[in-house]
Amino acid sequence: MLQASEVVDLVIAVVLLPIIITSSRNPTLSRRGLLLFSYSCIVAGYVFTIAEGFFWFDVMNVLEHASYSAAGVTAVFALLVDSPRFSKWGSR
Repeated sequence: MLQASEVVDLVIAVVLLPIIITSSRNPTLSRRGLLLFSYSCIVAGYVFTIAEGFFWFDVMNVLEHASYSAAGVTAVFALLVDSPRFSKWGSR
């Protein structure tokens, strides 16, 4: 079943996508690719949330939660890579 809040979430995410891509061109952020991938996983999760209301509920539900998990893991990894504690992975 389609809910209005799910559609609004997807619209907001798609509208913010060009702004995030434009602002991620900042050369000081060394892990922008990982953060963009994380955001893309969130947008994919929104798409899967809406799609599960129309077809393949179980498959779309698994894909939705997998994409949210991938977004979280990628965001944490991107932040840890730039952390001084994990400098062997990060850039100096």
